[in-house]
This record gives sequence, C-alpha cells and structure tokens, in this order.
Amino acid sequence: MHRLFYPLHVAVLILLCGEAKAQDSAPLSEDSISAMLSQWHALPEASIETVGLGAGARGLDEVPGALHVISPAELERYAFTDPLRVLRAVSGVNIQEEDGYGLRPNIGLRGSGSERSARITLMEDGVLMAPAPYTAPAAYYFPSIARMSAVEVLKGSSQIAFGPQTAGGAINLVTTAIDDAPSNVLLRSEISGNGGHLRHIRLVHQWTGKKGKWGTLVEGMQLGSDGFKHLPGGQPTGFSKTDGIAKVRWTAAPERRVAQSFQFKVGLVEEDSHETYAGLTEADFEADPLARYAASARDRMMADQSQAVLRHEVTVSERWKFETDVYRTRFHRNWYKLDGYRDASSERTSLLSLYTSNQVEVLKSNTPEEEALLLKANNRWYGTRGVQHRGTFKWGAGSEQQVVYGARFHSDWVDRFQWRDAYRLSDDQMRLVEAGTPGSAGNRIDGARAFAGFVRATLRHERWTLTPGIRTERMEFFRQSYASHDGERESSPEERNNAVHVWLPGVGLTYELHNADHLFLGVHRGFIPPGSAPNTLPETSLNAELGYRWSREHSAGQLVAFHNTYADLLGSDLTATGGLGTGDLFNGGSAQTSGVECEWAGELAPNAARIALPLRLTYTYTRAMFTSAFESDFGPWSVVEEGDFLPYLSPHQGNAQLSIIRGDYALELNARYASSMRVAAGQAKPNEANATDAVTVLDALYRFGINEQCTAYVGVNNAFNSTVVVAMRPAGLRPNMPRLFRAGLSITL
Repeated sequence: MHRLFYPLHVAVLILLCGEAKAQDSAPLSEDSISAMLSQWHALPEASIETVGLGAGARGLDEVPGALHVISPAELERYAFTDPLRVLRAVSGVNIQEEDGYGLRPNIGLRGSGSERSARITLMEDGVLMAPAPYTAPAAYYFPSIARMSAVEVLKGSSQIAFGPQTAGGAINLVTTAIDDAPSNVLLRSEISGNGGHLRHIRLVHQWTGKKGKWGTLVEGMQLGSDGFKHLPGGQPTGFSKTDGIAKVRWTAAPERRVAQSFQFKVGLVEEDSHETYAGLTEADFEADPLARYAASARDRMMADQSQAVLRHEVTVSERWKFETDVYRTRFHRNWYKLDGYRDASSERTSLLSLYTSNQVEVLKSNTPEEEALLLKANNRWYGTRGVQHRGTFKWGAGSEQQVVYGARFHSDWVDRFQWRDAYRLSDDQMRLVEAGTPGSAGNRIDGARAFAGFVRATLRHERWTLTPGIRTERMEFFRQSYASHDGERESSPEERNNAVHVWLPGVGLTYELHNADHLFLGVHRGFIPPGSAPNTLPETSLNAELGYRWSREHSAGQLVAFHNTYADLLGSDLTATGGLGTGDLFNGGSAQTSGVECEWAGELAPNAARIALPLRLTYTYTRAMFTSAFESDFGPWSVVEEGDFLPYLSPHQGNAQLSIIRGDYALELNARYASSMRVAAGQAKPNEANATDAVTVLDALYRFGINEQCTAYVGVNNAFNSTVVVAMRPAGLRPNMPRLFRAGLSITL
C-alpha cells in the first residue's frame, strides 16, 4: 500500500506549494558559497559559542585544533539521511560502511579506529549521547542526521574540553535552536527506490510573556526502506525508524536583572531493522552481491532510545557566562541474530567459524533433525545520567583574554540479559525448535561513575594566540556477573572493580600572518577508558598537529599534518568485529598514525552574473602501523608483528563537491573515493581475499525552487551503480548500496 501512498503524499505537498513562479530573491549561490567558505573562516559566533565545540571562541583562530562545521546550508544541499555520506566530506574522518543506511556507523578520526564509533566522543547539543559513554560506548544508537541543523567535527588539541574518549576527536550533532528556526512550520517528504521514504515535520512557536520570551519546538521524523538485499523466502530486509524531539524554552526579558534562559528537551527514538552479521562467501558474492542466506531471515534489531535534558544558561556580565545541563538517557536494544550452529553432538560452532571452515552451506540448506541453527538475543539495557557545567570568563582590553572551564559528574551502566534459541531451516523458512533460557548467554551488569573537569585559556598577544589547558578524569568501573542459570538474580554476583585517574594536558598555538592567514600547532595527551578489568590499562596517546589556514576573496583552504602515538592499545570483544560479543576490553601493544589533511573551497566563476560554480575538495592520507609485536584475541589484530599496518583504515580518501547554480536551480554533484582497506594486520600488499575493494561513488541531486516556501529535488545515489565489497567483518563479504533514485519536497511556512 505504501508504494502508492508516498507518491500521493508528495503530490499533495506540491499542491500546497501553489504554482511555480520566477523568484526575485537572492540566488542559491550565495548560501552555497558562504557555506563552503565558512568551513574555516568567518564562522558566526553563536554557532560555536552556545553548544559548539569551540567552547566560547570568537572565531576559528581561537580553536586549538582542526574544527570543521557542517552548516545547515551544507546539510540541505544533498538532503542525506545517511551520516556516513555527510561525514565523508570532512578530511581526517575514517569510515567503514556496514548496512548501507548508516544505522550503526563505524566512524574514526585520524586513524583512531572506527569500530562502532567507540573511540570518539559522540554528543548531541553538547551532551554525551553514546549508549553508555564510559561503560559501553559502542554506537548501537546514533542520532538521526536528517533532523540536525549542523554537525561539528573536532580533531586535535581542543580534545581537552571533551571526553571521555580523547584519542581521536569528537563529533557534536546540533539540533535546531528555537531562536534560529527559519520558519514556524517545516514539512519535508522524500520517496526513493526499494520502498524508501522519509516524512519530516517541525513546528516552532514563539511568544512574549510579561517576564520573558517563550518558545516551543516539536519535531518528528519517520524514515525507512524495504531494503536493497533479498532473502530466498521473500522475508523483509529493510528498516523503519521513528525519531522525535520536543523543546520548551524560556528567556528572561531584557529588563530583568539576570540574563538567563531555561530549556527542557525530550526525545524518543524507535527502530526496527532486519539487519544481519552474516555476509556472503566470495563465490556467492560474485553470483549475487545483494543476496542473503536463508538462515539470516530472523535477524532483527529492535531498539528504542529516550533522552531528557534541562539546560540553564546565564549571562552574568559581558565578561562571564555559563551553562549547566542535567541529562538522562535510556537505550534498550535486542539484536536477535544468527550466532552459530550446533551439531548432532551438541558442539557449537560460531558464525565466523562457519565461514573460515567452509561450512556456510548449513546457512542455505535444510537443517538435519538432530542439528540446529542458533540465534542469540543480544538483549541489553543502557542508561546514563549526569550534570555538567561549562563557563567562559573574559578579561583584558576588548575582553580578548578568556578562560573556558567545565566540570561533569556522570554515571552510566549496561545490563546484559541474553539467551540463544535453536532453529531449523526448512524450505527457506526458519522454525523455532527450542527456546533458550533468558540470561543463559549473558547475565551481568557493568557500570561506571566519573568526574571530569577541564580548564582552557585563550591568551592573546599581538598576532599570537596561545591556548593551554588541562583535563582530569577520575573514573570507577564495576561489574556484577550472575550465573547463567540465575535468571532471577537471586544469588550473590561475582564482582570486580577498577579505578582510574588521569591528567590530560594540552596546548595550542596560532599565529596570524600579515595577510590574515593562520599557522597553528597543537599537542595534547589522549586517553581511552579501560573498563572494569583490574589488570587492563587505559590507552594513552600523544597527539600532535601542524596546520595552515588561508583565505582569499573567492577561496579558502586548510592543510594539516598530524602524528599520533598510542601506548597500551585497547581492543574490544565485539560481535561486530568477529569476537564473542562479551564487550570486554583488553590491551594490545603500541602504534602510531600520521597523515595529511587537505581542504580547499572556491568559486570557479567569481565574475559570472547568472551562474555560480562553487567547488570543494578534500583529501586525507593516513599511515597507521603497529610499533610493537603482540598477540590478542581481537580478530582484526590477532598475531601482530612490529611494522604491521592497522586494519580497516583506508590510506587514501578524497571527496569533491561541485555545484552548478543558476538562480533557484542547482545541480549538486558529490564524488568520493576511498582506497581498499586490509581486514587484518599485516605488511604484505593485501589481495582480494584479505582486503575490501576501493570505492568510487558519485551522488547527484537537482534542486529547484517552486516558490519562496517550496523547494523540490530529484537525485540519485551511486549514479554509476558500482558494486564493491565494503566489509568482511564479522563474517562474510558485504556490499555497498546499489544505485538509488530519490525525489523530495520541502515546504517552509
């Protein structure tokens, strides 16, 4: 039914827009060019001072490190719903695709490692948003990029202000501010191939009372797809996701003694996706890369997330202002998925072992009576709560000197209560033959309590800007493990604890040249928390960068060289990486990453009166290798020799964005390239058997204004329909998304 409904839905929206007409308003080129060039310079103060990663800076020259802001105009250019497609335009971001839709992205920064984005700090509006940032940061939940107004990516020495993961960088997803909402109503709809759909609505209302100004924002989104893969029995392979937030804000009237505001935000997300970890053998991939094995038909992720944040902002004077957040999040997920095989002697073989021992045929053929396929209910609850405070104090002539400080009290936990069910495959249908006992495949609680504080100064002298700072983290981890047969948790658990206290200094230095260009360098100490195992050491690193930013009338650019050294590397036993899924952390050896990030944006037709041709280019080279030999149970590492290259890291990445704009019409082209990635540590040149394919993908979108309130677009993702191997973990080969046509409409009232 929905295949008929969504075209009708778009048609109704077009009718609401009225007749198309020529516009005398400013051409789209102005927004497009300013969005490109402001990535490095002339960034509006409010966008980095309120919730931004700049933490009070007046401009990017004050930010120690490479801060990249994806503006609202930039997000609207391509209207992507996949966060990986958005972030590929940022240099220094390492990405490994998985499901094709970006539901559970794998993101790293400057070679930090991308496994489930667990080695970066993930935030929404400046508040930690990973399921359990200290205890279990693996991003099985990721905020919807389609409802964000901006994305901030921070690499380098500004990590002092953000944690707990400070080895690679931070990503902050910024929701629409009530005061900045461009209209009272936003309606957006999109349809795409494979039954894809998006419905998005945002309502904003503001009014003035006797004691201040009130504002409300309600935003809801529903997106999904039938999926681009197929099962022999015709079962679903797509997903459905519902996402909504609501905000209420009160701002004191200007005549009030204290300039302050209160904002309360709540959010709720639900996801139902038919995703699997079972890939294909090389022969099956060659025959049909979009196929799935019949044994994965029951694989399904059901998840829901809720958040509540109360923010208080106070401007005490022109020199001092601060904000305080009280937050709470909850996340529950049960990823019910194929886990292994049990033979007639009751011996269990893991899913990965079925592939390495060439026993994949059991995933395609009927199961004998005395044997069974095992599906594991990875049933987990996560929770976080905390209070954080951040302030900015300025002094000196023109308030040019400043100190930014912050503190956070935080606790989080994850409750694993898992089991395995036995199925038999018959005529491409999975039939339950034995229900497992809840708790028998994982029955424990992990948690952490933490205090974090930082202080960072901005000290100016003529053309020099010095930004020294220090961060401290004091953490206590605990685990309570119950017996597999103790589903009621009536017996005393086995307990373990681990306490960690670290100091993380850093410094940045910026010099403004006579032509207003900037040289900058930064050094800081990085850190990854070690978990509850008493003998596990925290991972530490020394991260350094040297950069140059320049700006001209019609172009701007940035060139950064970085070098990071890591000691006591931490690996995580995740099912996503081919492990057992215990989530335990363990130490490896040492490693180093180095590379270069190049970014340039400019207008190719600066003197043209009727056409604009803004072009933006990015390139990243990353070289990452182990500097010690060791053995580990982490699949991609295994036995490591000194000089081995790190796996799942593309050495060469590039992205090009070109707009051809004439008035209210624009053709947006986005091309990206990523070289192949080895799937295991090693030094020899990888071949097809142990490396992903190089990826070259072109996305295109044609956007046109119908009238002042209505904009429509048609586009295609993966225009050349390239099919490549993007992952070989945890089991089998996995493809990228094939060509996808889409059409959408956006109305602002």
